[in-house]
Amino acid sequence: MDRRVAKTKKAIQKAYFDLLKSKNTEKITIAEIAREADIDRKTFYLHYNSVEDIIREFAEMKARELLARLTVHSFFALSFDKKIFAKEANKMLSENLEFCRMIARNPNLTFFWMQVQDVSVDILSEIYGRHSSLPESDLKIQVSFFVAGTMCVYQRWLRDEIPCTMEELADKVSEIAFSGVQSILRNS
Repeated sequence: MDRRVAKTKKAIQKAYFDLLKSKNTEKITIAEIAREADIDRKTFYLHYNSVEDIIREFAEMKARELLARLTVHSFFALSFDKKIFAKEANKMLSENLEFCRMIARNPNLTFFWMQVQDVSVDILSEIYGRHSSLPESDLKIQVSFFVAGTMCVYQRWLRDEIPCTMEELADKVSEIAFSGVQSILRNS
């Protein structure tokens, strides 16, 4: 991507997310985003068709970023090592912690999590499909279950509804995700 395009998109995203801190998303206009980003409305439309496109692209970027981090650390080649998954997920969350807390605490922004979830399911299904002989529908069910459960737990943690450290949360989520519910039942 051209550096100017990347810089403009980053300015648009930042402007939108800054506006989210003080306004409900449905009240944010493209004109406000353009003003905040110091661009023309026409420039906005060169990059996005709607406000929802900003979120969709951001969600896809973050999902792909996590997958790239996992790939660099050979997650997909090392039998899906849960320690690598937990470490990289936490690192990425830490880099965006205040933003994620704001999104998790705002009931008007649940669509953001749905975008992240949908993108993550699509990407993970594609990747796991290369390593699995499961029928596509079974794979999609399992990946959807993993992603939805993980996101739900992290959202609750971001809203301070689950009292533990981020590392403890990652360990617990990884244990369940990679060992199944039976690991909980065995330990009770």
